[in-house]
Order: sequence, then C-alpha cells, then structure tokens
Amino acid sequence: MATRYQLGDVLLPEAESFATALPKIIADAKANQLEERRLNQENRRIDFDEKRVEEDRAFKRQQARISQQNFIQQQQFEQSQADTREMNSLLNSVTEPYQKQAIYNKYGMFDMAAQMEVQGAKEADQKTSLKSFYAVSSAKDIVEEGSRALEGLDPTSAAYGQVVARRDSAFNEVQNSYQDMLKDPRYKFQYDILLASAKMPNADIKGIFEQMDVMADRYEKEKFGGDDDGGGGDDGKALSIDEQADQLVSSILEGDAFKPEDALDLGPQTESDVKKMATQVESSSEVNIGKLQSSLPKLENRKNILDRTSKLRSLTDVQAKELEQINAAIQATKAEIKRQRGSLKQARKEIKPFYTSPTATKLSAL
Repeated sequence: MATRYQLGDVLLPEAESFATALPKIIADAKANQLEERRLNQENRRIDFDEKRVEEDRAFKRQQARISQQNFIQQQQFEQSQADTREMNSLLNSVTEPYQKQAIYNKYGMFDMAAQMEVQGAKEADQKTSLKSFYAVSSAKDIVEEGSRALEGLDPTSAAYGQVVARRDSAFNEVQNSYQDMLKDPRYKFQYDILLASAKMPNADIKGIFEQMDVMADRYEKEKFGGDDDGGGGDDGKALSIDEQADQLVSSILEGDAFKPEDALDLGPQTESDVKKMATQVESSSEVNIGKLQSSLPKLENRKNILDRTSKLRSLTDVQAKELEQINAAIQATKAEIKRQRGSLKQARKEIKPFYTSPTATKLSAL
C-alpha cells in the first residue's frame, strides 16, 4: 500500500512533467534540424564563395599572363618597326649594291643580301662593258662593243637606249662606207641580210664585218676589173645567176671553220675525239641552219614586193634582174638547208655508237 503510494507520488508527477516537456523537446528537435540545415546551406554558400573567389583569381592570373604576352609582343613589334625604319633609312642613304648587301646582312635579311650580291656583280659587269663601249671611237668597234654591252643591260634602262642610239649611228656610218656598193641590187640584199644578222643577239660582229669587206672588195674588182671569185670565173666572164646565188649562201656561212660534212669520214678515232667532233658537228650545223633560215624571210619579203609590183606594172631591168637573183638565192638557200640537215643526219649516224647528246636529240626533228 505504501509502495503504491510512493510510486504514485513519484511517477505521476514525472509522467506529468514529461508530458508537459514533450512538445518542447519536439520543438527543440525541429529547431536543431532547421539549424543543421541552415549550417549546411551556409557551408555550401561559403564553399561556393570560395570556389568563385578562386576562379576569379585564376581568371585574373590568366588575364595578367595574356596582358604580359601582349605587352611583350607589342614591344617586339615596335622594335621590329623601329628596325625596319632604321634599315630603310640606311638603304635610302646608299646607292651601291655592296652597301645594301651589308645593311641587309646586319638586319638578318640574308636572301635580300644574296640578291644584292648578284646585282652588284651584274652592275660591275655592265660598268665594265659600258666603259669598253665608250672607250672606242671607230664605227665598227662601236657596233661590236655595243652589241656586247647590250647583252647585260636592262632594256628599260636609260643606258640601254643610249647604247642602242650610238650603235645604230655607227651602223649608219658603216653603211655610208658601202654606199657605192649598195647601189647594186645584187649586193644590197646580201648586205641587208648581213646587217640583220649583226643586230641579232650573240651575233659574230667581227665576222660579219669581214664578210662585208669581202663583198666590198669583190664589188670593187668587179667594177674596176681584176680577178676575183665574185667578179668572174676562171675565164674572166661574169658569174651566172645560179653561181651568184651559191655565192650568197657561201657568204652567209662564211667564217665557219668547221662544216658538218668535214666529219662524215671519221676514220679511226678515239672515243674522246669522236665525242669532241660530235659536239662540233652539232654546234656548227645548228648555227648554219639558223643563219640560213633567218635569211629566208628577208629574201621572200623582197620577192613578194617585186611580185606585187610586177602585177601592177612591168619591172625595170634592174628589178627584173634582182627578182631573178632573189628567186635563185631562195632556191639555193633552201637547198643548202636541206644539205646541211642531211649532213647532220649522216654525221649523227656515224657517231651514234660512241656518243648521243641532248643537242642531237633536239636537232633530230629538223
């Protein structure tokens, strides 16, 4: 009885107190949960802020690196521009290629320096040629040195035009010395052929003038009498039209010491001799054929003029004789070209077991 009383006195108040405190306990638990959530959110916010701050720092570091690189590049560009201005200023202050070569080497432009070296050598050769050209005074020497000087000059330069003008004046002076001979149509068209050949690149000016002098001697002997192959035959009679035509072809080729037919009978030869002879055959034949072919257009042009004239009116005796000579000369020239080609073909056939050259291959189509 007493025990029940005691339990009731203790437990009931305790139970009553617990029941009273339970809502508060539940409220405190909920409050703790809310606080824990708030703390988690705060931690996440702090982590996010820290991450954002780190990203911002990384971005700023990257921007700083970019700015530094841009600054360095800008400095390099400005330095390059300054060097270029300085180089151009130095280049504008000099005129000689060797001076420009040194400037380009200083600034590391070695390709341009090499070009200046080549240009310097070329200009030195030009100056030497011009010095030789202006050092001579005779008409024939002026023509010879002028042709040599023109080979190395720029056609657009003022010096080129001056050389051409002085050389043309010398040509006229040379022609004046042959005025009497040029009144004869037979010699006129031969002279015109030689004159056109003299104005071609790499022409043998000295040899051409020698041919002109031979023609002049032949004309003088023919006019005033005397023995000469051009003035008459062994019996002293004048040459026929065909003989004159053959003589013209010979004059075109005159001065060539080696003819293709000289090599047709090779005989016992070493391989070295045969190769050397093959080169001579090819070179001589190509030159001869080129000379003959270059003479044909002028002859044919003159023939066409006379043919058209004959359709309008009767030709004078001099013109008729000239037309006859030109026709014979054209026929003789074509025949000589054919003979030169045949000789060349035979020569190549003879030397083929020993030697084959690119020139022979090129001429095989002729």
